[in-house]
Amino acid sequence: MARVLKLLAFVPPVLLGLMFVLQGAAALINPATAAKAWGFDLPAGGFALSSMVGIIASHGLALGLCLFIAVIRREKFWFYPPMLMFFFLGLGRLIAGLVHGSAFMPERFVAEFAFVGLLYLSSLFVTKETA
Repeated sequence: MARVLKLLAFVPPVLLGLMFVLQGAAALINPATAAKAWGFDLPAGGFALSSMVGIIASHGLALGLCLFIAVIRREKFWFYPPMLMFFFLGLGRLIAGLVHGSAFMPERFVAEFAFVGLLYLSSLFVTKETA
């Protein structure tokens, strides 16, 4: 039973890593579709378009690759950058909704805080055993 639970600890980082690598790659291939997943339309061109494509691609690829490295190398510190990215993304959404007048969407920031918790638990069980 313990072995099954240890294998289940690999599921959240692998699925989240795959989802965000695909999202980052989609931002490079078809940025308009990737932007729709984030809930906005891309600007028509210029500096804003360049910045938004770069931000979406870098966020997705960095988050996903860190999770894949964490699972492959089984080292706890590789979980920390994705956990920080999810935490601050959720915090930013929460503050935007409470303070800045954006739509208050708990289904987004609660999920991001849950991802932090899942990745923390995964980091406890996926990492190498030390003697």
